[in-house]
Order: sequence, then C-alpha cells, then structure tokens
Amino acid sequence: MDETTKTQEQIAAPGMSWRERRKRWFEPAAVILMALTTISTTWCSYESSRWSGQSSGYQNQSNVLQRKALSLHFESNQIEAMQINVFMSMMNAKLNGNQKLADFYAARISGELKAAYEKWLALKPFENASAPPHPFLPGLYVPRYTADIQQLNDQAALAQKQANVSGRNASSYLSNTVLLAAVLFFAGTAGKFDQLHVRMSSFAFASLFFLYAVVRMFMLPMA
Repeated sequence: MDETTKTQEQIAAPGMSWRERRKRWFEPAAVILMALTTISTTWCSYESSRWSGQSSGYQNQSNVLQRKALSLHFESNQIEAMQINVFMSMMNAKLNGNQKLADFYAARISGELKAAYEKWLALKPFENASAPPHPFLPGLYVPRYTADIQQLNDQAALAQKQANVSGRNASSYLSNTVLLAAVLFFAGTAGKFDQLHVRMSSFAFASLFFLYAVVRMFMLPMA
C-alpha cells in the first residue's frame, strides 16, 4: 500500500479504510435515490392510468355523439326525400291541370318545406325565369335537425380534442416511467462495480436521469 492510500485511510477514520468510508455514504445515497425513484415511478404509473382512462372516456363520448349526429343526418335525409316527393307530386298535378290533387298535396306541405316553399313563391317562379327552379336550395330550404347535427358534431370534436390531450398526457407519464426505470437500473448496478470512477459515473448518470424525470413529472398536469 503506498503512502497516499495510507494517509487517506488514516484521515478517514480509525480502523476504517478510505474506500470503506466512501462506500459507507455511497450505499445509503443509492438506496435513497432508488426509493425516491420507486415512489416517482408509482406516481407516474398512477397518473398514466388516470389519463388513459379519461382519454378512453372522452373517446367513447365522442363516438356516441358522432353516432347521434349521423342518426339525425339519416333521418333528416329521409324527411327531405319525403318532402321532395310531396313537392314533385304537387307540381306534376298542377302542370297536368289537376288543381284538386295539387291542393291536396299543397295542404300537406309543412315544416321546413313550407317555409322554403313560401319564400320560393315570393320569387314568382312561374313568371320569373331567373327564379330558382325549386325551393330545395341552401338559401331557401334548411334541412331538419341542421342545428342539432352541428351542435352534436361540435361536441364530438371537443370530446375528441380532450381525448387526444388526455392521451398525450398518459403517454408522457408512461415515457417518464421508462426514464425512471433507467434510473433504477443504473442506481441499482452502481454499487456492483469495483472501479470507483465507473461506480460514481453510474450513480451520477442515474441522478441526472432522476432529476430530469422529476422536473418533467412536475411540469405535467395531474388527472
């Protein structure tokens, strides 16, 4: 043993080598780091699960709203097809000179078609060649459930946006657990190396990873 090592051991403590003195503080530090990492990993896993659940809930809500909007859209198309049939039957009867039949169909014009038909008649389509050929135009006819369908689509889009945000948060917490797993690996293996610089490098690497993961964790929103 050289003189430098003897001097270090004498300074360290009576009956305790300098290497043993360093190992004495290194092992508790590694244990504390691993304990904090385990707690952080548990928290990140919990938050990832919470955000993932919220994302699934918002996604299901968006799907339900989209199905409702699609159902109303189909129903609106059916109503519009029926109203077109009534209008065409009335016009055919009128053009064929059967006013009684035309009045029969005219009495059954209601709802969206009635408002559009009155606007169309105000344009004098039978006298004005530039008038629209029929009342089923965007400026005259408004399909049923248009506002409801738009509202449902807007709500579905908002729910989808919230699902995407929640999903990204869940992924961020999940990626943090991967970083913390690396911390556990390097902190757990640091004490197994015989060479001091390798041991300290592994511990420093684990500490830096832990600090980065913790800062990133505190920057993420909580569910």
